[in-house]
Amino acid sequence: MEMSIVVKTTTWFMVPLMLLFGAYIILTGHLNPGGGFQGGVILGSVSLLYFIAFGLKEGKFSENLASLVEDVSALVLVAVGLLGVLVGKAFFSNFLKESEIFTAGTIPLVNTLIGLKVGVAFVVLFYTFFKYMERRA
Repeated sequence: MEMSIVVKTTTWFMVPLMLLFGAYIILTGHLNPGGGFQGGVILGSVSLLYFIAFGLKEGKFSENLASLVEDVSALVLVAVGLLGVLVGKAFFSNFLKESEIFTAGTIPLVNTLIGLKVGVAFVVLFYTFFKYMERRA
């Protein structure tokens, strides 16, 4: 089904705003309500809006790259948790000394990695759903 020009134009307007808002929720999760999961869901929902407005375009999405990004973000997240153990503290403990730059220690880093993992997982989920629906039609 072809979407109207209004839906497509609104999508092009909303996508950057949603990406910016998702990044804001992730990066300020240690100060405000929100965090990695909530921001990742917002980032992933951008793909839902895009797929609804424009449909699936062949060659525009790489499932292998998305899977790689998801796996690497999970591995780095576990590595950050293990760094706490290596410095003699508990798993996922805050091992960064607080300074002007790292006022929250490892929390923004963990939020960013969780947001990346959740966002990419939702993109893959929505892509798989729309691919299945296209095959059924």
